[in-house]
Amino acid sequence: MSLTEQARAPFSLVDEINQGMDQRAERAVHNNMVESTCKEESGQYFLITPKLLADLQYHQRMKVLCVNNGEWLPEERGLGNMMNMIKGYVDRQKRSAANSA
Repeated sequence: MSLTEQARAPFSLVDEINQGMDQRAERAVHNNMVESTCKEESGQYFLITPKLLADLQYHQRMKVLCVNNGEWLPEERGLGNMMNMIKGYVDRQKRSAANSA
């Protein structure tokens, strides 16, 4: 992360930066990463991780892509709560914007 602000690159890739962190440290690193990588002059930043904490802060310049693959997935499509999670996030953002207006 420290190189992001020093070395200008078109993109950076980080794999499992949160491996072995407790929740407090993971949240702090995530917030720092969002702050430094969502600046107008920053290049693209890819974070690959098998898990993220709930209720992390996201910037409007971020795009989250979730890849679900493997033998453990249910055969019936539509199971799971990804759309509910996205809807909950969008609803929280709308409430937050309405409260700050």
